Amino acid sequence: MVSTGPSAMRVLMVIDSLRLGGAERVLATLSAMAPAAGFRFEVAVLSSPGSHRSVMEPVLAAAGVQIRYLSINRLSDPRALPRLVGAVRASGCDVVHAHLEDAATLVPPAARIAGRRTVCSFHHVAVPLPRREKLKERLAVAVANRSAVVVFVSRTSLESFALAYGGARKNWCVIENAVDLDVFTVEPAIMPPEFMVPDGAPVVTMVGALRSRKGQDAALDAWPLVRQSFPEARLLFVGDGPERDGLLRRARALGVAERVIFAGTRTDVSQLLRASSLVVLPSEHEALPTTLIEAAACGVPVVATDIDGIPEVVIDGETGLLVPLGDEEALARNVTALLGDAPRRARMGQNARAMAEDRFNSHRWAERLCEVYDQAARMRRSGR
Repeated sequence: MVSTGPSAMRVLMVIDSLRLGGAERVLATLSAMAPAAGFRFEVAVLSSPGSHRSVMEPVLAAAGVQIRYLSINRLSDPRALPRLVGAVRASGCDVVHAHLEDAATLVPPAARIAGRRTVCSFHHVAVPLPRREKLKERLAVAVANRSAVVVFVSRTSLESFALAYGGARKNWCVIENAVDLDVFTVEPAIMPPEFMVPDGAPVVTMVGALRSRKGQDAALDAWPLVRQSFPEARLLFVGDGPERDGLLRRARALGVAERVIFAGTRTDVSQLLRASSLVVLPSEHEALPTTLIEAAACGVPVVATDIDGIPEVVIDGETGLLVPLGDEEALARNVTALLGDAPRRARMGQNARAMAEDRFNSHRWAERLCEVYDQAARMRRSGR
């Protein structure tokens, strides 16, 4: 547990898993910011430990964050509520903060039994879902609404939930995620030698789990067109996931496999971003993509799809370029245009860094969260 002294607010973070994702990555960032903001936290993970469910564990452990796995792998598990109640009590926390859908469903009743108040965070946008998944999300929202505060990471996310579930509630708010600007800097960097990138070859990077609808397939489909103008350019995928083998096959089928790097999960994301020419994110759905905030902090311009919360991070024409969803030709055209215009890339990078310093400062973000925790703790003390 991160320590800030005996008077610090104590928070138990409960999250579905520690996979490579935006919600999990922001906890790693928050671990460095919490002490100065006035709180300390530990993490309880609903899932059982496993290779794909524990990717972020080493990062949190290195920051001194205590982690426990509760091995709750389905909502209907009869052991779920007793285990959560026990974890809340054992933590000695003042407030419980639930991240993601399953945690938002299970934590509020467990915390209430344990005599604590809850904050719930949703890190995605509400989109049309199959009936079973929609019912599951509806349950999560209904339960989360009984907590002290419900946090959405972007205005787009809050508005999508309000539209889907009968309007915004008084206890809903937006707190944008942030990144450590002392880690994600504009200092020059080079690509690791194991990637074997030739000197002067441009590198276009995409950071994120290799999952369907994240857009790696769209980036691959655009790559033959990019190579027509920049035959030595590399497409760098940072992350891992269930779609890795399929993406490898797609790269071979497109004839671009020798120009695509599958880096896997990395701990040197800041270096890789700073050594990149561009970042791309042709995703289908994003609430507030952490990777684009990190790119902005590193002064790297972006080409991304014009959907959901991406325009809240990418200012079209100023910090990057936005393209229509599903238009690989537009993606390739804009990537090619920026690769061929170094002065424009530099201007966009400067604008992006300035935006990150103004809006995505992790110290202010942690202080805002601490205010929410104080609010929840006061409600507990007053019996509300």
